[in-house]
Amino acid sequence: MIDILDIRGDYDIGTARRSITQICSRLGFNEREVGEISIVVTELCTNIIKHNAVDGKVIVTEISEGGRMGIEITVEDKGPGIADVDEVIRDGFSTKGTMGTGLGAVKRLMDSFEIYSNIKDSKYLRYPFEEICAGTVVTVKKWLNCKLDPYNNDIKVSVMSRPYPGFNINGDSYYVKHLNDKEIIAVIDGLGHGNEAHKASTLAARTIEHNYHKNLTEIIFSVNDALKQTRGAAMGIVVIDKFKNEFEYSSIGNIDIRYVSEDRTEIMMPTNGILGSKVNSIKTYKRFYKSGAAVVMCSDGISTRWDIRNYPGILLKNPAILSNTIMRDFGKETDDATVLVAFI
Repeated sequence: MIDILDIRGDYDIGTARRSITQICSRLGFNEREVGEISIVVTELCTNIIKHNAVDGKVIVTEISEGGRMGIEITVEDKGPGIADVDEVIRDGFSTKGTMGTGLGAVKRLMDSFEIYSNIKDSKYLRYPFEEICAGTVVTVKKWLNCKLDPYNNDIKVSVMSRPYPGFNINGDSYYVKHLNDKEIIAVIDGLGHGNEAHKASTLAARTIEHNYHKNLTEIIFSVNDALKQTRGAAMGIVVIDKFKNEFEYSSIGNIDIRYVSEDRTEIMMPTNGILGSKVNSIKTYKRFYKSGAAVVMCSDGISTRWDIRNYPGILLKNPAILSNTIMRDFGKETDDATVLVAFI
């Protein structure tokens, strides 16, 4: 479940804090932990207001990894950005009249903490950057009954997905499956918007779950058969073999799949077509990968103009930093939008 809350004024801070503490209580966090999370939310949201940040948002995601439950909170804005990140995370550093706890205390209270900030300055951006936003993204995690990230040495996945602005139903869906030997990830875009698109994309995700033990071609044909009574969907799917350092992928329709490292991007070859219609053949491809790279999958609600080279160091962060940054800078206001990031 993903909740997105706008932070425009002091009233929104209280609304966000109450909403998030209710989620934490429902998940089973104890009173002390809920109190600590409340402090974190207040500090992060107050920074948005006091620094006059543009388009502040809080994104709350319930997470489950390795049999553990937790909460991931991302606070983002579109500027002005932070010139010296190391300074602001120094314990005790607080400006503009915030609570005084500062980001150093936020880092100490949570199980994981990541921050990424950029300023819109041509001397830092080497590639076309008309759509690049200044701004800051902070992502924190708190695990239930756990002080360590259980996937610290494994493939890490983050998803940011939201409906067409003004709609309550998301026509996009996604799928993530953690297995001992492999990771299966997919982004599905139901044709159009609203209920019918949602039905098609969620049926595709359920069909993958029922067939994940099959090979990739068989999974895709199963999805195609299941969607024949729907309006259809585009789908990108990747199966990552953790032991061979290899992944197999297929993209049917307009799902953008990229393999990215700090200095290069490879766009994975798509196949024309729509699942749920007549599909005679499925093309799958394999490639080896190096540790420290990422697979990024986007529905067509994300502009293809993003370039990883304009975000130096971001692959060293939590994948949620990258997924939320791409959504912030390149999400279209005319479509459902989904970004799935897997650090491999």
